[in-house]
Amino acid sequence: MAYFPMMVSLENRPVLVVGGGAEGLKKVRILHDFGARITLVAKNALPEASALAEKYAARVFTDEDLDREKYALVVAATDEEELNRRISSLCTSRGIPVNIVDRTELCTFIFPAIIRENDLVCAVSSSGKSPLVTQHIKALIQRILPEKIGQINDRMGEYRIRAKAEIPNAGERRKYLKSKLEELLAEEQI
Repeated sequence: MAYFPMMVSLENRPVLVVGGGAEGLKKVRILHDFGARITLVAKNALPEASALAEKYAARVFTDEDLDREKYALVVAATDEEELNRRISSLCTSRGIPVNIVDRTELCTFIFPAIIRENDLVCAVSSSGKSPLVTQHIKALIQRILPEKIGQINDRMGEYRIRAKAEIPNAGERRKYLKSKLEELLAEEQI
């Protein structure tokens, strides 16, 4: 079954990452880039992972770690099968979204391949079946995206705010915004 794509704000929201090796670091980087307040629990974390985390506990995970904060989500990136299963079970029973790296059957959410230009975000998922397929599609999308699409998106956001305030008719607003987008794309010779 395919995963439902849902964009959520993690800005200033607490997340827990268990495991600070190479896979944990990848997840910490992504979560940090989206403004999450990361607590990292890992006996031995890579220096970059612990530096990006708001809190770092250099120890083994305990069940009580899930009670220390109301986490928006939890990621387990350990190579310990039993620990990963326990984290998955604990989170699922508490209604906390959980990702167990490379174990989709233990996840309630998965990380897509992400393309980000400012606030414009594209996500590609194979529902955990093939990271190679998602990376391939990500590369194809990156090749066709306009170079300054993030800036164009930012400008369109400004136009939209103004249009909502000044143009009450939804159809007219849409025409206005479409013309502004065409202008911006033409400026970039896209």
